[in-house]
Amino acid sequence: MKNALAGRGHLKKALAAVGLVALVLFAVWLASLVPNADWSGTYEGVGRRLLHGQSPYDEPLFVNPPWAALLVIPFAILPSEVGRGLLLVASLAALVYAAWRLHAPRLAVVALLLSPTAIGSLLAANLDAFVILGLFLPPACGLLLLMIKPQIGVGPAIYHLIEAWRRGRLSGMVRVFWPIAIAYAVSALLFPVWLDRMFHKPANVWNRTLFPYGIPVGMLLLWLSVRTRNVFWALASTPFLAPYVTLPTYLVVQVGLLHEDVEKYVRRDLLQIVLCAALWMAMLVFRL
Repeated sequence: MKNALAGRGHLKKALAAVGLVALVLFAVWLASLVPNADWSGTYEGVGRRLLHGQSPYDEPLFVNPPWAALLVIPFAILPSEVGRGLLLVASLAALVYAAWRLHAPRLAVVALLLSPTAIGSLLAANLDAFVILGLFLPPACGLLLLMIKPQIGVGPAIYHLIEAWRRGRLSGMVRVFWPIAIAYAVSALLFPVWLDRMFHKPANVWNRTLFPYGIPVGMLLLWLSVRTRNVFWALASTPFLAPYVTLPTYLVVQVGLLHEDVEKYVRRDLLQIVLCAALWMAMLVFRL
């Protein structure tokens, strides 16, 4: 009897695993059919150039720090459509994982994923979802992910700087920031073109920044972060403080507002539904 029950249990697990693999393969195939921007326009070429021993900055639209290229290599070794589809599925999984770690209500997660920022980020096939995962790593490691896109990572970096000072003064700051400081310094030395491209980004036609008008909102969220010692307020603050932000990057505001502290002020599911509706209205009215 016990052997029969154990056999059924193993069979159910095997069927569940097969079903999961089939679902992922179907999602990859479906994702490979949708249009994209960043993958075919930038990241696929970056990954392939790196695999051939070339500089990632031979790709003219690549503006991220050089270690960002390492993230796209697993996708670039695959056929173009498969790699693009797998990147979309992995990005979606990263967003769902972030929501799970934040114990977000299901309705809030659905509203977030149906918002134009989430859909735009997934269709563009950018790295934003992976960058957000840096918040779930120890700060010294997490900053290497977060600062791949300063328009996402600057707020959390300021938060970690203040927290490191609180805990260990100067030595605490050094322990947290030496990896990212060395990475930025070496990258600037080896690839000076990277800095040049980064500082010219605000002139990009896709820039949808609220800077400088969004500074009060960003500073309020950053103050809440430091006061409550919650880094997710800082994540939400960054797009309001950055001179260069594309529309999909405002997704980090929504992710930052998924954390449980938001419930002290408003229900998270209600907030995410309002944000989703407001963003779609802005898209239609202003043709963003």
